[in-house]
Amino acid sequence: MPRRWFLLPIVVLVLAAAAAPPPAAGEGGRTLRRTEDPVVVPGAKLTGALGWEIAQTRLFAFRDGRAAPIPFQIDERDKNGAYFLPFGPGRKSGDGRIKPRDELVFMVADAGERGARAQLPGEFDGAVELEIADPLDGGTAWVSLVHYANAAPPRSPVSYVRYDDPTTTIDAARYLMAFHPKARLSIGKLSLKPAGGGANQNLVDRLKIRFTATIAGLKLERNEENFLSRTVGWINGPVRVVRHTVNQVELWKIKSPKAYMDNVYYGNSFEFPTVIEMPFGADLLMKDPRFRVSTDGLCNVPGRVFYNSNNRNGVKIDGVPTEEKKHLDRGPYAWSVVTDPTGKGAWMNRLLYDASATPVRPNLYFNDDRAARDGPEDDPGECGDLGYTLENVGELKRDKLYLKSIMYNMNDFRLDRVPEYLNIIDRPLTVRATAL
Repeated sequence: MPRRWFLLPIVVLVLAAAAAPPPAAGEGGRTLRRTEDPVVVPGAKLTGALGWEIAQTRLFAFRDGRAAPIPFQIDERDKNGAYFLPFGPGRKSGDGRIKPRDELVFMVADAGERGARAQLPGEFDGAVELEIADPLDGGTAWVSLVHYANAAPPRSPVSYVRYDDPTTTIDAARYLMAFHPKARLSIGKLSLKPAGGGANQNLVDRLKIRFTATIAGLKLERNEENFLSRTVGWINGPVRVVRHTVNQVELWKIKSPKAYMDNVYYGNSFEFPTVIEMPFGADLLMKDPRFRVSTDGLCNVPGRVFYNSNNRNGVKIDGVPTEEKKHLDRGPYAWSVVTDPTGKGAWMNRLLYDASATPVRPNLYFNDDRAARDGPEDDPGECGDLGYTLENVGELKRDKLYLKSIMYNMNDFRLDRVPEYLNIIDRPLTVRATAL
């Protein structure tokens, strides 16, 4: 099945082309207005940097004519494209040098003005200038990748995200997330920090994963507690965490194929891939298989509001069913948003899949009824339970359905900012690398 979309969310288009010699420090001020995008540059496009020792490499941004280190990481990948994982039971190390398949990662907010080679610190033996540009308005910003044979300057002390495996907790600059102790595939806590527009208040009962089908006249039900999820290994920041897991569920007496997935977390966003594959021959045994993934809110947290691309007027989340909520447009959607009770912060979701490769379409699931019972759950009731349903899973037969759910924190929520986050995928930044 083609997965062209899979490359879109983060990996930017990199143009390795000749450029004019850089001007003196201070010229070429930053005009790039975008601040939320992560930038991931394939090693193959890092002109002049291939073979550099990663431990001796630094990334700088110029501001007011002075270079300062910024947070970055270079994640190594093997010949099959899998990440080398420095931590965990399945940890494995690469050779420690930049190769074409590796990835340089930083946040566009940290990019600065254009600087001169002579203004870079220390005695280095290689430098690459990266120009980041917005294809929409031509705004630009720059960073400098530098290699030191000896005595590399200190790295930036800033870390945007860290992972703690014993508690399966992601501590990010703008949010805190932890997985449920009874369901390691399910989010059990999610709060926005003040930097994310929140007040450190947990908003989530749990992430619900529900599967139902009929086999030989008997109803089969599976939920997030029936899924087995094990962490194989991880990359631990400072710009992103990559957590590699193996996942499986038993459907009646048929065990699903193993799904290996990379969950990725930045300081302001995170993404979950999902692979749905019916066991061989299951389509002959099962009738009316249905699949749902949704995040249920806590009923004692008032003040949240739901929007999506098909329902733009805003729906108050208060646990009270209304005619308005009953008649929402529940068709496939481009984005959805739930605001924090403060009204300042919000989570925006995008659900990506290859529509050309499957007849299955995700539809909106939304229920706001504190009297509803939807166990297993820790906080009884569905209060702003939001996600998607797949009601024609049986049409997959022997195909796989790949979906990716991306959650962006909007730390200064306004509906007119939605295009800013859509453009991260739809109008990705471009990068031009030039050896200095």
